[in-house]
Amino acid sequence: MVLSDLFDGIVLILTGDPEVWSIAFLSLLVSTSAVALASAIGIPLGVFLGRSNRGNGVFFSSVLNTLMGLPPVVVGLTVFLILAAEGPLGTLNLVFTPMAMVIAQFVLTLPIVVGITKSAVNEIPEDLPKLLKSMGADEAQTRLLLWHEAKTGILIGVITALGRAFSEVGAILIVGGNLKGYTRVLTTAIVTETSKGNYGVSLALGILLMSLSFCVTAFVTALQHRR
Repeated sequence: MVLSDLFDGIVLILTGDPEVWSIAFLSLLVSTSAVALASAIGIPLGVFLGRSNRGNGVFFSSVLNTLMGLPPVVVGLTVFLILAAEGPLGTLNLVFTPMAMVIAQFVLTLPIVVGITKSAVNEIPEDLPKLLKSMGADEAQTRLLLWHEAKTGILIGVITALGRAFSEVGAILIVGGNLKGYTRVLTTAIVTETSKGNYGVSLALGILLMSLSFCVTAFVTALQHRR
């Protein structure tokens, strides 16, 4: 039975079923948008904190590490309450929309990008900037060389955030509502199909999710190496 369902699910993917691929496209759009926004804000913030003495204190580091492990359902509930009709941003009518899902994933992935970027910058020897300047490097060259030293760790932060975003279920289920044809993504579709007993279809959707995640991660990695 499972093998038969799995075969049917793979056929749906390979034949370009509109519903399946619209779900896959929405998953890709929501996750990459959230991580792109988290990276645009989190990488500069992580670099600043990594080079700041205050950012390396025990209390601040403990808070940041806690935020990196935020429970998704708590984030989803918090974002839902903020975006709901009675919430402070209720007039925007964002609850149960793809934008609400982007916001929830952004909240989840931002601490990851900030924390890992900060750790990567902390690994750079403190005397390296002075050493580079003593060798004749100007400010722009110094920043470029420091970026080169930290880029591997920063890339790991972005990839980790992508993995968190692609695998997320709880938060986007709360704020998105898993509405068919509108806010249903691959993870929530897998939950739905599993609850129906369509385990093969769930496995096929899982394979598609893993494939998308691999392609995006490989693209980010190749882009970083090229730079």
